[in-house]
Amino acid sequence: MKIFLTGASGFVGSHLAQSLIAAGHELVCHFRKPLSIEAESHCNFEIWLGSLNDVEDLSKRLQGLDVVIHCAAEMKLWNSDKALLETNVFMTKSILESASQAGIKQFIYMSDASIAKNPLLPNLNVSESLPLPPLQSFAYTHSKSQAEQLVLHAGNEILHTISLRPASIWGKGDVVDRTIGRAADLNKFGWFDQGDYPFSTCYIQNLCEAVKKALLSNSNQESFFISDGPPTQFRQWMTRRLKAGQYKVPTLSIPRPLARPLARFTENGWKYLPLPGEPPLIREMVHLMAHPFSVSIQKARDQLAYEPTYTIDDGMLEIEKSANG
Repeated sequence: MKIFLTGASGFVGSHLAQSLIAAGHELVCHFRKPLSIEAESHCNFEIWLGSLNDVEDLSKRLQGLDVVIHCAAEMKLWNSDKALLETNVFMTKSILESASQAGIKQFIYMSDASIAKNPLLPNLNVSESLPLPPLQSFAYTHSKSQAEQLVLHAGNEILHTISLRPASIWGKGDVVDRTIGRAADLNKFGWFDQGDYPFSTCYIQNLCEAVKKALLSNSNQESFFISDGPPTQFRQWMTRRLKAGQYKVPTLSIPRPLARPLARFTENGWKYLPLPGEPPLIREMVHLMAHPFSVSIQKARDQLAYEPTYTIDDGMLEIEKSANG
């Protein structure tokens, strides 16, 4: 297939680009950092440097292509409400308009399982049939939820739309490598309630497999949770991930009832005082990591024929090999 991929310089997009090229697809990729890309080694790989917000220009480039896979997103959780809205919501809307004008046949959106995480419920074995909770207090998660709704509503007889909801994506280059690992080494990362709760995860290569399954699907206006299968215990999984990347494993633990008030306290400190960097704890991080959360992938099994190809052991081994160099 001829595919337009956004976010190809990011963690998910870069792995996905490699996976799709290996599968024989032709890719046109949009990069945030195009100068860091080595495209000459792939004859079925092209870089596009236009603006994803320019509907007319993007529509012209999408002419003759089959699929848009939209992975580009603003990921910053702190003090970024405007950027989250502009990138995750408004830009998604622009790309959908371009895809529609160009006659694209399929639009696959990279959503986030956290959009279904209700802060008032246990959130165990969550399925797509549940209504999405209101999450205005969590700017990142709310922006991803808004974008998913735009994508699903844009589906029609010509443009089929799918939203994938991976749960806590991990692998080489993930959030542990980018931030959590360094924080752990500096004793700035700890557990909530000892980390003793079930948690769904999604290894990056399993997500790539899910995308390849979605490319073969006729599903339209549908969302799908994607995970590694049965949930694991958060502390067990994160301990293995930190060790695999040769990071320090924390011993500090915060009682869950104190986590949200403490996060609000630190947010206020960084908001009103001239403190450097970002607060060590924020409410959205508590929402994302401090509570039990598991999802059902039965719908993805039934409609996409998705099965987790890689085990957690497989993923950890690959990270260990990379860390050992």
